[in-house]
Formats: sequence, structure tokens, C-alpha cells
Amino acid sequence: MAEVSITYCLPCRYQFKAIHDADAILKEFGTRLTALRLVPGEHGVYDVAVDGNVVYSLDEEGQFPDSATLVARIRNRLG
Repeated sequence: MAEVSITYCLPCRYQFKAIHDADAILKEFGTRLTALRLVPGEHGVYDVAVDGNVVYSLDEEGQFPDSATLVARIRNRLG
């Protein structure tokens, strides 16, 4: 069981992307998660973490992830 969080920039209106990605994550991992949190942030942030460990960072990657990439990275983290 794991907790996934998506921290997104609220002023940048990234919440729609966060909701879309959250839906894909829930469809794939549903019962394997203890929680899926959407965390409003600022300054262009878009980070996805599993149990506090970042698996995707917009700042580091330079582009938004597609849902398949997020699902694959979460799957790798869950083992």
C-alpha cells in the first residue's frame, strides 16, 4: 500500500492536469493505494510523489508527463 501525491501550481491552473493524472493513477492502482492527494502549490510546481519520494518533477523534466509515464514510474516505485 502506498500514498501518491500530486503537488500542482494553483495560480498556473495546473489542477486540471492533476485531476486527469489522478484519474489515470486511480484506474491503474486503485486498491493498492492508501491515499491519493492533490496538493495545491505555487511557482509552477508539478511534482508527483510516492510515499514522499518524487517520481516526477516538472522542474527537473522540463515538460508535463503523459499519464502513461506517471503510471510506469509509480509501478516501478511500487515494485
